[in-house]
Amino acid sequence: MSARNLVADKLLWETLGRWKRSSPELDRIQFLKTVPFFDQLSNRQLKSVSDIIFERTYETNESIFEEGKPGAALFLILVGKIAVEICRETSTTCLAVLDRGAFFGEMALLDETPRSATASALERTRTLALYRNDLNELVHRDAKTACQIYRSLAGMIGDRLRLTNELVQMKAPADKVGLG
Repeated sequence: MSARNLVADKLLWETLGRWKRSSPELDRIQFLKTVPFFDQLSNRQLKSVSDIIFERTYETNESIFEEGKPGAALFLILVGKIAVEICRETSTTCLAVLDRGAFFGEMALLDETPRSATASALERTRTLALYRNDLNELVHRDAKTACQIYRSLAGMIGDRLRLTNELVQMKAPADKVGLG
């Protein structure tokens, strides 16, 4: 990090430090530091991200997004719980129940592929949403920050792909494991 960026970070945090501890912006930045997508960003970069993230509250049983619909945003849970489910004609499979600090819908940051699952609030839930279009605009304003977010995203998707491959190999018949 350059000396100029260090000075900018120091000034930013001195200013933020003068705010009351309950400042919504300071709370949001502190929260973002705990999220794997953003944990490698500097304080200045976190402030840039905080400026483009939208907060929304969902009521119990309210849909956040639906399977098959175009995705537009990554969601971070500030407070509450959500269920991620796949719905079929005769059954619903719960893939995960997520709570504070968890994120979901990250594939929407890459393209407009339809959602692969449905997400809905299990209780009153506050989320932060990072929209693909806003991240794309960040590429032009602050390429380094956007690049770090995309790098984190790629790493997480790679980890999930490796885990999926391991699960498939464990379940595959021995004569089919070598394919690929």
